[in-house]
Amino acid sequence: MNKLGRLFKSSQNAQPCMVVFGENIELLSQAFINLDSDHPLHIFQVTHDPSQHDLKIISSENQSTIIRLNVLLSGSLKSLVKCIQQQGYKIELCIIQPKFGCTDHINTVSPEMIEQYWQVTGLNAASISQAMIANMLKQQRGTVIFLGARSEGAEKQADLLTMSMFASIRALSQSLAREFHPKGIHVAYCTLEKWDDQNPKLMQSIAQVCWHLHQQPKSTWSQELSLTN
Repeated sequence: MNKLGRLFKSSQNAQPCMVVFGENIELLSQAFINLDSDHPLHIFQVTHDPSQHDLKIISSENQSTIIRLNVLLSGSLKSLVKCIQQQGYKIELCIIQPKFGCTDHINTVSPEMIEQYWQVTGLNAASISQAMIANMLKQQRGTVIFLGARSEGAEKQADLLTMSMFASIRALSQSLAREFHPKGIHVAYCTLEKWDDQNPKLMQSIAQVCWHLHQQPKSTWSQELSLTN
């Protein structure tokens, strides 16, 4: 069998997996493991770390692999996809949790803060979704879900910054949905009232909503859902 044939056979035998990007997402990843106990998807839990020059596997167990990498570094996401494929998996579901709350307790906003926040929210979301969708297009199926915040209730400059960033991510999600839904890729935006990574019930609810979106038949695909308390 030639090399192309071996690669095709390998891709056919690959097991589906999901990738969760974000910070403090341990409980969310565990919620997906608990939710999908009958038909478990291996979870690659990925955290953006600007200090990492290369992909670093922190731990790898039966149901999950924890990875740290600099998402914004050239070629890092290609390395991630290659790592996932080398372990015998294909990406079926991707959850993108942009950075929440990094402007908490801040009243004034500097240009440097805007640049830093843009990198860990909008730029990260754009880079990740582009890489994940490019991979999913090869199999003409997959789901990408952005977790976002409500665009209301701003009381200070930092709140306005957060709102504007998530509004940009929501617009990105809508644009990607229009472009890639006809090509078999489900893109959706899930609006959250809050993000509390220490709240198991909230993480379970988020996992259930994301799984519901992923399981939707193509004829009923939702582009946006809101999770309220």
